[in-house]
Parts: sequence; C-alpha cells; structure tokens
Amino acid sequence: MGSNVDLREFEGNQQVDSTLGELLSGKKGYKINKEPQIIRCPGCKKQFKATNKFCPECGSKLVEEKKTNCPSCNKPLKGNEKFCTECGAKI
Repeated sequence: MGSNVDLREFEGNQQVDSTLGELLSGKKGYKINKEPQIIRCPGCKKQFKATNKFCPECGSKLVEEKKTNCPSCNKPLKGNEKFCTECGAKI
C-alpha cells in the first residue's frame, strides 16, 4: 500500500495541517511544529537551518541546539525530553 502522489502543493493548507495533526496526535486542534531546526557549528559558531552533519564553512561536526522552553506552551524544559510534560507537544 502506498502512493506516489506529490503532496507538497498542499503544504500550508490549514485544513490539511489540521487533519494531519489530528491523525498524528489523536487530538483535535493539534498543531504541527513547522519550525526549521537550528544547528550551531561548535567550531565557527555559525547557525544553519539545514540538517547537515558537518559544517559547510569549517567542516566541524554539527550539533543540534537544545530547546530550553516548550515550543507550544513555553514551559521550561530540562533538555532531555522528547515530549512536553505540561501539554504533550513533541519537542
């Protein structure tokens, strides 16, 4: 079972986003986090919105910045959570 339909044209459609959020979470009104991940180079300290494994500037291995607050409810995080303990949002 599968499909080769390109769904990129529906990206940003509020109804599609709402349905996808409900499908993934099982909850009505669940919002999908679309923020790009920020990666900071430990060598040259430049930030990138890409998911590169190595810095294109200096070649250092890139590390993902840890979020300090939940992107949904803004509750402070310890840094090792995968889901918010306050609202259940994926971190």
